[in-house]
Amino acid sequence: MSEHLFDNAGRTKLALVTYGVTLPDGLPQPSHWLSQSNTMETVIDMRLPTGHWVSVPVGQPYHQESDLSLHVSKTRAWLVCEQRELDVELIRSPSFYSQRTRTGARMGSFSSLHDRVLVLQPLMGCGFFSGEKKACQYCVFDSMLNEATPPLRNHLDLVEVVLEALKERDLDTVYLYNAYTPGDDVGLGRLLPIISLIRRHIGHRQIALETVAPKDLAVIDELYAAGLDIFICNMEIYDESCFANVCPGKHQLGGHQVIMAALRHALSIFRHGAVVSNLIIGLEPVESTCVGIETLVGEGVVPLLVPFRPLPNTSLMQHHVPNLETVEQAFLHLYRCLLLSKLPTYRLRDMGRVFTPMESRVLIGGTVTLDQHLAKIVTSEVGRKLYGWIDKLRRQLRVRYEDD
Repeated sequence: MSEHLFDNAGRTKLALVTYGVTLPDGLPQPSHWLSQSNTMETVIDMRLPTGHWVSVPVGQPYHQESDLSLHVSKTRAWLVCEQRELDVELIRSPSFYSQRTRTGARMGSFSSLHDRVLVLQPLMGCGFFSGEKKACQYCVFDSMLNEATPPLRNHLDLVEVVLEALKERDLDTVYLYNAYTPGDDVGLGRLLPIISLIRRHIGHRQIALETVAPKDLAVIDELYAAGLDIFICNMEIYDESCFANVCPGKHQLGGHQVIMAALRHALSIFRHGAVVSNLIIGLEPVESTCVGIETLVGEGVVPLLVPFRPLPNTSLMQHHVPNLETVEQAFLHLYRCLLLSKLPTYRLRDMGRVFTPMESRVLIGGTVTLDQHLAKIVTSEVGRKLYGWIDKLRRQLRVRYEDD
């Protein structure tokens, strides 16, 4: 008899982030529960009985094919799958979303808080959308402000959101997105004062940045000096011909060659396990994705796997979602590669919209290894503060050495 989806917390979360849920009975007081994730998808934050945090997408056409449905009453919330129920805890959306900054911007329009991860969009648009056939085909980060050089948000607006988020939760990570801006630094130079300003307000907490690969590698050194902890530059798809078709703008900038150059340079600067690259499951054969995993891990880069999700108003909106067996195959291969490499993965934590590398071991259960015990220590309250202090000391020593 095959294992039910609810028998393994890893499979439950993996199915939720991949397929989302249906809402057959609707959602009482939807404004209390719904929020935006990465400005692209509407999600409901929930916690599974095992403690796993999940930001579950809702309301998209492909969610109607999900085997999971969410039901909410006055006293409980529960998932249903194949006539079995699983109680979950729904998490209310942060109250600061509706607040306005001093410049009048609505905070929830450029930020989202999920567990202890605060996501910020410093730019109002992406330069790829200003040119013909340059935008990534899975992306909907389009707006009236998608100029060749997208406008940058007011620095203090971003800090205001950070301070309001800290009032509601004990943040662990501030996660920034850098949309494309023309130039060899792809606009990263404009983010340096923002990162430096946020660093002054968040103490030991992590700052992560997801960016298009710069040709100007020196700006990566500057990012670290400004206070960045995690550098994320995405390979997206290992098969280069598929990558060129799906990500034409990134391909025109130099493709995988430029991406790998940026990742390798970051590896020489950032701490072990703090250089990350996304791979999308479902846009190429899973065997190719697995080779991509091996390549990244072999370089010392932590792969972050993201199941493909067809969003409306994109070129790939008709493309199918990968089946759960394919997604599991990729994550199990990731787990095996990480186990052999001893590459630390604790930097990627408290993330609900993805299934993190640390969580991949949950798919197989088994005994906890020494590395996993270490990860548990590092991610504890005391561990986060200690490692944050070590990060600060390491950065100060490195910057001082380079200045000398």
